[in-house]
Amino acid sequence: MLRDLATVLEDLHRGIQAAADRVHSGVRITHAEMTLPVDTTLVLKDGGCVLLADVARNPADAQWQASPSRLTLVWDEVPTEALP
Repeated sequence: MLRDLATVLEDLHRGIQAAADRVHSGVRITHAEMTLPVDTTLVLKDGGCVLLADVARNPADAQWQASPSRLTLVWDEVPTEALP
């Protein structure tokens, strides 16, 4: 079932955070990058257009497409305060 792209991104980010929390050796993730196959579709909703997406659950799910969609995400640590 496809979901709002924002929801998918939030779930992926929570997964990265959970992985970092499981490491109890003082390791801190400052950069994470992933490329995933995704299923996407545009739908008209509430007078606008919404991008629905989800990570392909099974490699066979996207084999009918000549070129399956890919989503590349990069999370980097960014300072929240101005540097002196």
